Amino acid sequence: MTTAILLMLLTGLVWAAVGVFFGAAPSESDRLSSFFAVGNLVFAALALAVRPPSAAPAPEILRLSALIVPSAVMEVVAFLLLKRAMERGSQGVAWCVAQSAMVIPFLCLVAFLRNPASAAQWAGLGFVLAGLVLLGREQPTGGLAAGNAAFFLLAFAAFALLGAGQFLRLVPGYVGFSPETMTWRLPLHSLSAALYWVVVCSARRLWSIRTVWRSAVPYGIVVALGEACFYLAADAADKLLLTSLVMPVSLGACILLFTLYCRIFRGERLSPGGWAAVALNIVGIVLLSCVAEPGG
Repeated sequence: MTTAILLMLLTGLVWAAVGVFFGAAPSESDRLSSFFAVGNLVFAALALAVRPPSAAPAPEILRLSALIVPSAVMEVVAFLLLKRAMERGSQGVAWCVAQSAMVIPFLCLVAFLRNPASAAQWAGLGFVLAGLVLLGREQPTGGLAAGNAAFFLLAFAAFALLGAGQFLRLVPGYVGFSPETMTWRLPLHSLSAALYWVVVCSARRLWSIRTVWRSAVPYGIVVALGEACFYLAADAADKLLLTSLVMPVSLGACILLFTLYCRIFRGERLSPGGWAAVALNIVGIVLLSCVAEPGG
């Protein structure tokens, strides 16, 4: 059990590191696009090398693509919006809002796929929503109303797109794809994101590789390392029947560590209500992972 928990915490630490690299990405459009292109290419290459997909029927892979490719595009746009939010206000608040997006796939699974929900999950939803309301009371730009409006509009737009993308990535598990086809989810997702940014950079002639590769390559490596740690934690937890703990422990650690990073190293201050919001979000994420009993 100790190994599984340590791997979950390590996943949260690496995901927080992703936030650090992401927050430090360049702001200019040409350099930012190149940053994302190079980072996603590195991530896709490492993902294919570490977890190559199995042979699967081409029609099934095409059906899977119809879900995974739109999901990847949604998440690409979401992270672009999240980056713009981080430029306008608190990186810690924006990151916490975005990482709370799992409430959207939860609601969509209940509404559209008739997934059963436990009382603990509904309570978790309430905690996360309460946390988001409290975060909305923070002053990320020194109290400027227009700045606050733009910041939260971008942060919550990223929240909505990330949640929708996460839901689409979960749908294949409910519609009868073969195990071999399911191994194509990560390659399709990572390659779609990389292709998106390559096309954007090529079409707009925004390539600035020489100025971004020193930050973009480590970013891609850390993103890939986060995926690897997550799967290691999931495999270790599976053996102990603790699979439901992997996401909440990892996400909770990620949010807490990134918030502490922003406080200690970036000098971002949260009000008592802001810290309460972070705590509510973490507790809510844990409760959202409490699966309903069969037939309940």
